[in-house]
Amino acid sequence: MPVQVYGLVRAGHPDPRDLTGVGEPPAAVRLVRSGEVAAVVSDATATELHETDAVAYLDVLTALLRDGPVLPVRFGTVAPDEDAVREEILDPDAEFVAGRLDELDGLVELRVEVSADEEAEIRRVVADSPRLRDLVARARGNGQALDLRIGIGEEISHALDARRAEINDRIVDRLGPLAVSYGVRLSDDVTRSSHAFLVAAERLRDFDEALEQVRAELGEDYDLEYVGPIPAFDFIGGEIRPPSEAPAGRWSW
Repeated sequence: MPVQVYGLVRAGHPDPRDLTGVGEPPAAVRLVRSGEVAAVVSDATATELHETDAVAYLDVLTALLRDGPVLPVRFGTVAPDEDAVREEILDPDAEFVAGRLDELDGLVELRVEVSADEEAEIRRVVADSPRLRDLVARARGNGQALDLRIGIGEEISHALDARRAEINDRIVDRLGPLAVSYGVRLSDDVTRSSHAFLVAAERLRDFDEALEQVRAELGEDYDLEYVGPIPAFDFIGGEIRPPSEAPAGRWSW
């Protein structure tokens, strides 16, 4: 029977109890073991996955994280059966998986999503730039100056980029020292960015306190969304996936 694959753990990881995953009704989660590693799976009963299934997928991985390190497998991965999981993921990648699990033991990922009020940011960068203030004043006095307005828009965009970089640097300066590793993912929207921090579990309280200090310093014009602890999605160091020579159609994503 096809199985939904959630992630990889050590073979000695406790068996999940009363843990359900994706599908309607939600399917019971179990471990498929081979050697020193195991895959977290459930029967793949759903023909189409929905947002609620994505939430269930993350809930499963987060619950497992309480008892040891977890390597996530891409959401929506379906294997033909348990033998395929052993033969095409666990056995070929056993050394890599075991090594990464050892490296991630005791570590969790924390995500900080930063967004700003765009209108407030524009007012701020204009107020901080004598040149922009002058250009805006000139544009108001000449409603037909299209080139001038385009130029102002470009300069404001560059100023917003610089402002976002400044905010990101402040966040990294405060939170980076509390992390083993970190990364920043920029959005096409110059008022948004996403930070991922790999943090030792015993430093969670320190991180929480530092984040609240950053939130207070930035003020209410900035929204900080804090997610975690979750498995180290952004720090796996290589994608867990079936081998490229797997026959077409045997695996689905």
